[in-house]
Amino acid sequence: MKLCPFQVVIQAVSAAVMLFLVSCASEPEDERNTSHSYREGVPGGTWVESYKVPVTVAAIDPSSRKVTLVASDNSRNTFIAGPDFNGFEQLRVGDQVQAAVARELIVFLRQHALPPEADTSVAKELLKDGEQSGVLKSDTVEKVAKVTAIRSNKSEATLQFPDGTTRNITVRRDVNLSNVKVGEEVVIRSRSAVVLNLEKP
Repeated sequence: MKLCPFQVVIQAVSAAVMLFLVSCASEPEDERNTSHSYREGVPGGTWVESYKVPVTVAAIDPSSRKVTLVASDNSRNTFIAGPDFNGFEQLRVGDQVQAAVARELIVFLRQHALPPEADTSVAKELLKDGEQSGVLKSDTVEKVAKVTAIRSNKSEATLQFPDGTTRNITVRRDVNLSNVKVGEEVVIRSRSAVVLNLEKP
């Protein structure tokens, strides 16, 4: 399993994924369902995917009901088990279990409205707001990057992230970069949900 689909800390490449609308390559053995949606001419969009992956329980905090899971590439996510999560007391650090993962990534210019929802039925069911028995959920992670350069003739822009790093990205051909200004903010939001199969994979 590659790092890209399982990470929760959004790296610069995530912005390129949504502005360029190219998802991470799937490995042949992945059971993956991906959907993305965007408005013609508007930068950004929504990317939703669901897949299955074996994970190891790396940490458990009974007081906060937080569970940290690690994939085979050593990427990790921390999730919160709701009060009705069945099997929380059975989990032990070191357990290897199968996880059905749903992830959502939303990228948009702050000056524009939120992009339309993308839909894969399995993922959206897990990600929807409200309590669900048997579902672990992560907090929503938000990063804000600033547009520092625009090259309309190449359909490229440069984003600067909070840690000072910059990344040149290719923008979709339908986006008119003359409508985007240096200094505008790109908002990147990610959240995840997981269902664990407590039978060992």
